[in-house]
Amino acid sequence: MESAVPALAPTTCDELVRRAVSVATGTPSRARAGLPLSRHSRELLDGCERRARRLGCGYSQFAEAAAFDFLGAALAGLFAEHELPTTDAHAVVAQTAAALGVAPEAAGFAVYRRSLTGTESGSLPPGRAIELIVSLLAQIAPLSDVSLWCLDEDGDLTCLAAAGEGAHGRRLREAARAALDGAISISSSVQTVVVERWDRPYAVLVARTRPTVAARCADYLDEAAAALSPVLERDALYARGSERERDLTAEGERRLVRLGFDLHDGPLQELVAFAEDLRLARNQMSGLLAEELQARVRGRFDDLEARLISLDRGLRDVVGSVSSTTALELPLELALQRELDGTGIETELTIEGDVSSLTSSQKIVVYRVVQASLANVRKHSGATHVAVSVRSTSRFITLAVVDNGCGFDVEETYENVRAAGRYGLAGVTERVQLLGGTVEIDCGTAGGTTVRATLPHWRPATTAATPLYAVTM
Repeated sequence: MESAVPALAPTTCDELVRRAVSVATGTPSRARAGLPLSRHSRELLDGCERRARRLGCGYSQFAEAAAFDFLGAALAGLFAEHELPTTDAHAVVAQTAAALGVAPEAAGFAVYRRSLTGTESGSLPPGRAIELIVSLLAQIAPLSDVSLWCLDEDGDLTCLAAAGEGAHGRRLREAARAALDGAISISSSVQTVVVERWDRPYAVLVARTRPTVAARCADYLDEAAAALSPVLERDALYARGSERERDLTAEGERRLVRLGFDLHDGPLQELVAFAEDLRLARNQMSGLLAEELQARVRGRFDDLEARLISLDRGLRDVVGSVSSTTALELPLELALQRELDGTGIETELTIEGDVSSLTSSQKIVVYRVVQASLANVRKHSGATHVAVSVRSTSRFITLAVVDNGCGFDVEETYENVRAAGRYGLAGVTERVQLLGGTVEIDCGTAGGTTVRATLPHWRPATTAATPLYAVTM
């Protein structure tokens, strides 16, 4: 008797095609088990499908458009989260077009246009959005070796994004340089399109193509250029804000480090001398007092020494907390784990996603939020457990510090600390806001406190891209 052939697990490509066809035909679509997708990506597909079904609901003439609307949004979302190789895009579009009896050229163009216009790509950091636009163009359009070029502040040619083995080739590079110099390309195998910022040339998109599909490729390139223009403008704005952010964050860190040195070399040294004077006074007083008073005086001196030790410990904690070198010199995971290990209570650290790509300013702010939260946990909450979780996605970084302590009145406490000079969490809240993020503090009715900070995950597409008109005048 022949053994049964095991069923192959469904692939993400299969699922996308199946859902697109069900949207077009109006048939129900049930989630399938065994898909290699995260919970977030499953929710993303469900949301894309719901919106696409609303587009085609009751209107048969919109059914195919709804299917391609779903595909464009889903492909952009999955690529943004690195849940699907871009090499699968062409296969997904071709299989869906065949199943619906639609020309693959028309399907590809519809899917690509939808992938450019949705929140899936629009909410990405500019550098990641540029990579997505170029990658999808190379996979869905009938062209290859796509690259985006601009001039840096020195007038040198810089590649912002590329897709394909020959995307950095000499011929494409020369075509890009010629286009940036104002020359019109007449090659039948290499096409260029200028990307404008405002109404001036800023960058150039270059791609290899075949003469037989040159017209269709030009349409794709025009759509990509139109989508890239606002993204490059947003990147330029972010770059200027990032420079200011780095300056302000660095200045704040320098002040903190200087404060640590000043405390160590000033008040802490004075405390050491004061402790010696106190011990000397204690010994001298013991020889001058009657025996029945000595025990009372020794007790009073013991109290003073205990307060002095507590003050010394508190100042040394402050000196240690204002040093930023730990957050910058160590991997963020290790820096946070060391901070947790110093709490003296049960702790838990969870890292999801890649945190190595965070900027120095982002690392410092994440570290400071955790540091300030743990200081509050140690001093005020009476908690026996604290959990720190960091999640890094292509769009944002979110941090949560959760303890099981007694909690506090958030509004009243914030008013008090701001009146006292904006220390602790109130101070790091301003740092998070400086990077474009938000901080939320929630205290449950049954106790426990959650501090949650969210930052946009942004890195510049290029350190300094110069508009063409600033170079050629």
